[in-house]
Amino acid sequence: MRRKGIKLLIGMSILLLGLSAGFFIGHSPTDSSAAVTLPGTLTLSMPAFAQGVPSDQFPQNEAGISAYVNLAQEIDLDRARTVFKGIEADENEYLIGIIELPNLAEDMWPHAYVSKSGWLMAYYSKTEPTSKLMQWSGFQRDVITTTTLKDALITMCQKMALDPSKVDSDMSYYHFQYPSATKLLIALDTTDGEDTFQFTIPPRLSLYEASWSHHAYNGSGGYAWSESKIDGTQLYRAGAGTYVRCGVLETQHTTPGAAHIVWVGRYNGWAGCAIVFLYN
Repeated sequence: MRRKGIKLLIGMSILLLGLSAGFFIGHSPTDSSAAVTLPGTLTLSMPAFAQGVPSDQFPQNEAGISAYVNLAQEIDLDRARTVFKGIEADENEYLIGIIELPNLAEDMWPHAYVSKSGWLMAYYSKTEPTSKLMQWSGFQRDVITTTTLKDALITMCQKMALDPSKVDSDMSYYHFQYPSATKLLIALDTTDGEDTFQFTIPPRLSLYEASWSHHAYNGSGGYAWSESKIDGTQLYRAGAGTYVRCGVLETQHTTPGAAHIVWVGRYNGWAGCAIVFLYN
């Protein structure tokens, strides 16, 4: 069995809070040195345009995990209409539609909101798992540098001839379904054979959702399979092809204080499994 490093997507301040709370992720209780931090701080905070909005109105009634940025400039909605694969709402002050992301199946394309006043927000609906933000397309099997939601915001800026640099400097995340969640962590492992990692959730931590993302890459064709399991229970298994599948962990796989083991395997190609924790 190949042993490979765990990769963590997490802001530096979140890493310190997570580890001080006893949130362990690694290959063994004595080895957490493989943790990798993403530069900057990944925060979960409500966007200003959504504050005070009633629960039965957008975005409170629709959005789940979201990434947003205020470009601090007026946006031409006529130009914005051209960036959507499909438009779901067309109002005087804003648009909502679907953003196509290259190399991802249609069910992985996020929704997006653009306002005349300069707000951009990419999101998945509140019924979809948070793990859909894991961007496997272009992933180099060493460190996570982006998410599907961030890529959607950058795509929107590029297609509207707007400066995407504010996405890197000012973008934030928020989950409208879980307003008390303030932290998000992604742990993952990849393999071209089989591998495992484990996580332990401290009893005093408030966990709002744990979701999984399974990815398989099969570049040479022919017979192949990939599979992910947790605590011996299958999360997903399929044959040849390149694909991403996501879901939410059952409560028995997030028992506080217990070590939960994630296994990922692949024949012919490589596979990865990511677990996304939404917590406070």
